[in-house]
Amino acid sequence: VRLIDPETVEHSDAREVGAEWICLQAIRELGIDEFLEREGWSGVKINTALAHLIIRTVYAPSELASMDYMRENSAVCELLTGREDWQPGFHAIYEVAPSLYALKDRLEGHLCRRTDTLFNLTNRIVLFDLTNFYFEGRKEGSRKAKRGRSKENRSDCKLLVLALCINAEGFIRYSSILAGNTADPASLPDMVDTLAARTRVPKAPD
Repeated sequence: VRLIDPETVEHSDAREVGAEWICLQAIRELGIDEFLEREGWSGVKINTALAHLIIRTVYAPSELASMDYMRENSAVCELLTGREDWQPGFHAIYEVAPSLYALKDRLEGHLCRRTDTLFNLTNRIVLFDLTNFYFEGRKEGSRKAKRGRSKENRSDCKLLVLALCINAEGFIRYSSILAGNTADPASLPDMVDTLAARTRVPKAPD
């Protein structure tokens, strides 16, 4: 029997894997990787997107900082590829968000159907809510960034509004990014129409 003094133990190149593994299992249960493959994405592009999504979920860094987490802190790349020498490139990381947003409606539809199946949901009760976030920059070229009532008391900045339809179980059914000066009454009719079309629920007569 040998006794080891824990104060003398040293390690190098240690990486976090627990939270990353849980996120990866959730992604596979939701079939996000299969959805992206059906959309024609390459294996490298899918792994780049999933690595970035997992890092943003676990550590909430910026795009640039996420690369540092992949290189120094997280084993997410090894989990996805089985390789220690692979990491997404700089430009590929910045292309993840706009590429996913281009699939927004189809991806949301896929996730709705998948969660309905996994959890046997009926979506009889749907909640509607608005939140907003502000920009510290001028956003002069944005068509939607407007001054409005900030929920973070930053009405001095231009805002965007995030509208969400959520079922009673807390799953998002539909989301939309609206102009920063949008109020609840103005956005509700369009959201109801969109949700009704997606769920094939007929509109009530006027």
